Amino acid sequence: MMPEDMEPQVDQGRKKKKGVPEIVKIIILPLVVSLVVSLVVFFFLGSNSQPQQQAEAVKNPTQIKAVVVQSGTYQTFLLKGGREVAVIDSLTLLVGSETCRAAVAEKNDEIMDALATIFLSKERFDLVTPAGIDLLKKQIREAVNQVTGFTGENEKFGVLNVYIYIKAVSTVQ
Repeated sequence: MMPEDMEPQVDQGRKKKKGVPEIVKIIILPLVVSLVVSLVVFFFLGSNSQPQQQAEAVKNPTQIKAVVVQSGTYQTFLLKGGREVAVIDSLTLLVGSETCRAAVAEKNDEIMDALATIFLSKERFDLVTPAGIDLLKKQIREAVNQVTGFTGENEKFGVLNVYIYIKAVSTVQ
């Protein structure tokens, strides 16, 4: 081989070495710029995460039982027409805050009046079907939330669920 043949190969090798730093610049420079921009945005705008305690409170809302009719007391409510009564063995509310539980205890008379009004609009067949009982629970939940003032955005802190055990529906003589 002649020395002239080796010289172009050296030149080609130099060109390749010269090209490698350009590729590194093409990759590293945008990476550094994007990192700097990301950090600047993060520090100026702040993070989008909530504090740990607040996030846990949102994920795990408080659930407290509030007893309206104690089990075994057999509270009676007149039904539509006044000839039949519903015998309620127990009525418990699952509420979303201690404030609501206290309001249920404080406004028990108003709640019992609202319950009497709801039951006066019901007939026997309304209380013996699953759909009728679901409607009754919904009406009780809405009425208690109205009485206690947990409506609109505050509804999530009011009555969440209603548990009712109807012992019997009987004719009054």
